Amino acid sequence: MQKHCTFLVLILILIVSSSCQAQTPVDTPAPSATPAPIHTQPPPSTIAATAIVVPPPPTVTQSVPASLSTMYAGPEGIWISRPDGTSLTKLTDLGIERNDLRRVISPYGDRMALIVQTEEGLDLVEVLIPGGETKTIAHLYSITDEELTASPTSKRAFTAYAIRDYDNLAWQPGGRYLAFVGAMDGPTSDLYLYDSESGEIKRLTDGDVQAVFPTWSWDGEFILLYGVSWRGPFGGAILGHDHIDEVVSVRVATREGVLLPVPKSVAFNFVGWQDERHYITYDSDETCTSKNLRSVDVVTGEATPLMEASFSSAIAYSFYGSFLFSSDAGCPSSPGEGTFLLPEGETTPVQVLEEKVYEVSWVPEIRAFYAYPEGFFSAEGTKVYEPPVYGKSYHPAISENGYQAW
Repeated sequence: MQKHCTFLVLILILIVSSSCQAQTPVDTPAPSATPAPIHTQPPPSTIAATAIVVPPPPTVTQSVPASLSTMYAGPEGIWISRPDGTSLTKLTDLGIERNDLRRVISPYGDRMALIVQTEEGLDLVEVLIPGGETKTIAHLYSITDEELTASPTSKRAFTAYAIRDYDNLAWQPGGRYLAFVGAMDGPTSDLYLYDSESGEIKRLTDGDVQAVFPTWSWDGEFILLYGVSWRGPFGGAILGHDHIDEVVSVRVATREGVLLPVPKSVAFNFVGWQDERHYITYDSDETCTSKNLRSVDVVTGEATPLMEASFSSAIAYSFYGSFLFSSDAGCPSSPGEGTFLLPEGETTPVQVLEEKVYEVSWVPEIRAFYAYPEGFFSAEGTKVYEPPVYGKSYHPAISENGYQAW
């Protein structure tokens, strides 16, 4: 989640999608629960009392041609091209250092949102696709590079890190709303909602800890959010938060927050959504053990175990209900050394490789797991693509018709 890479990254973007349809959130109140401190209801003057009603997706009048479906990003800007690499066009000079552009591209493929650093601080910027027209949506925080350099462990610096160094942009699935974090109304980062049609911005949370990493449920009704803090002591580098204070789900229609169990870890350990009401997480420690893989209900907080075996930190969940993960032989409750698949509905994993993998993610565009450095695997564990150069091929993109970029 933190941005440390400076190399060029590329990602396949499916520009026109018909598989995701927004659903209007249920506007009945959530079950009675104590809101999380980062979600203390702001004063009436800050947020209108009316609930946010999310309508079905409007008709898209501006869209990217389907033939332009690959995007490349790096510190010097963002480019767009055809799947075969031709018709390369620079979209914007705004640099970005991230490995995954999916969260910043709108569901319609007509715009992207970026958090950029300026001389005055941090801004939320919108870039239209494919024209590249750019506008500033909001000024998120005022802080200069000089202040960050002079006081890297100050409370103001921690707020800047919370806004700048995490995946804090998330478009509602099939919808027009963008969830983001900023500190426009207080000393710490909070959750906000941007309406890409009306331009309206609503503040959803308020509190003393830093709100980071908003993630939408599949139906666009809930936002999962983490509250973190920096407590120290700190060494020569500030690499990220050192404490998770809260995990909260926010029902968007009513702006009510529900406290959820905090994983035993400094990392978020968020694997993905299991369905519209459950997300997947686990516990981890400083040794080789990650364990207690489970799904959590965002309304009740109830946890359901999914696997007894331990694993290393590399694990991903497919839309088809299977998991791909790596394991060390010496870890407690380990299934052994190598790469394993946990099929849908099963509790015992199956080995698919003797070698371990060190990075695992589910790539929805091609319906496969990306497992570095081995390549792609289908949801059933069958390898479908191998890297052109073993151990030196990163962040691939593969189109539906088989074009590859590594």
